[in-house]
Amino acid sequence: MLRIVIVGHVDHGKSTLVGRMFHDTGSLPDGKYESIKAMCERRGVPFEWAFLMDALQAE
Repeated sequence: MLRIVIVGHVDHGKSTLVGRMFHDTGSLPDGKYESIKAMCERRGVPFEWAFLMDALQAE
């Protein structure tokens, strides 16, 4: 098991980085990316990688 610690100031891209890493490595729950993308379209807001982290309980 590999453990990584991400630290940084507020609004410096920590959740964006981890959300993108989860997506690129296939580590997201099935359908999570698609559901967040669809939610953004319904609300009329642009998709942001950090939304993936906001949607996961572990964050």
